[in-house]
Amino acid sequence: MNKTYVLTLLIFTFFALSLKGQDIHFSSINANDMYLNPAKTAFTNTDFKVATAYRNQWQTVSINGYNTCLFTAEARLLSSKRFRHSLGIGVGFLKDIAGTLDFGQRQMFVNLSYNKQIEKHNNHFISLGIQLSNNYWAYDATNADFGQNQSDWEGILLSNLSYNDLSLGLHWQIEPADMQALAVGIAVFHLTQPSLSFIDELNLNNLQLKPRYYAYTNYLFSTSDAAKLQLTLSSSLQNDNYEILLGGEYIVDMATTIFDQNNLGVGAYYRSNDAIILTLKYQFNNINVGLAYDINISGLSQVSNTYGGLEIYLSYGFNKFSYNKKIKTIPCPTF
Repeated sequence: MNKTYVLTLLIFTFFALSLKGQDIHFSSINANDMYLNPAKTAFTNTDFKVATAYRNQWQTVSINGYNTCLFTAEARLLSSKRFRHSLGIGVGFLKDIAGTLDFGQRQMFVNLSYNKQIEKHNNHFISLGIQLSNNYWAYDATNADFGQNQSDWEGILLSNLSYNDLSLGLHWQIEPADMQALAVGIAVFHLTQPSLSFIDELNLNNLQLKPRYYAYTNYLFSTSDAAKLQLTLSSSLQNDNYEILLGGEYIVDMATTIFDQNNLGVGAYYRSNDAIILTLKYQFNNINVGLAYDINISGLSQVSNTYGGLEIYLSYGFNKFSYNKKIKTIPCPTF
């Protein structure tokens, strides 16, 4: 059985390294699961969860920098111990604005998921998810140096555009042994391939938002009675752009009783040809807070002075009637 899990990791590693996304992404990859994969909506130990994240980057390149805000809320519904399944629903709002023109997007999305426990012995789960979103792109035309007069024809007729989008996700998770957890997932975004053209008279194919394919694997295992190590590998592919992220997080259990979770985690990740990411997070029961800092190592490092981005996130989960005390140290849904 252990050989199967090692083989799975090796195959996934080979697959990821052969990929050649852009889109918005956060360095704290474990901060908001439902944004990364619709299948992980309400894939938690709590009935409800709210989370927020803020990211600021490229402050040395642009006056206002690039600012990203994310807020999500999710709930686990119709949970059944008999059939060992549940439904999840989540809503979210994303705002990503850049530069002196405040160019960027605002996105509202709704996620739906179905979580099924395949077998109870190994906490074996599979989850399917779908995301429906409405996206609004715009810039502040009053601060622009183009298109102020009719004679300034530069082909740009619109200052905003909007479209609806569809995304799908799949997540699989198992505990192969005591104090171990293995997860693999894949998600496909922008299945509608919407047009991003600000030229009203044209709808060029090369201005379409191509599908983005995102895949990941996580392996969490105990290194001692009071410490765990989580290894992560993820990859994105969108058109001719690719991204690979590889790293890990060392987690120390500081709880004094079996009824509480009190964890401190430090991590380091490498994002291909872009940045080295340092992370710090703290968890107390169902409260999670974390920081991430990007050290830019791309070609822009000459103007960014290696400064990439600073990120902070916060999440809180709670149960319907009362506080649910957990004694398990590996997070996994319980129906």
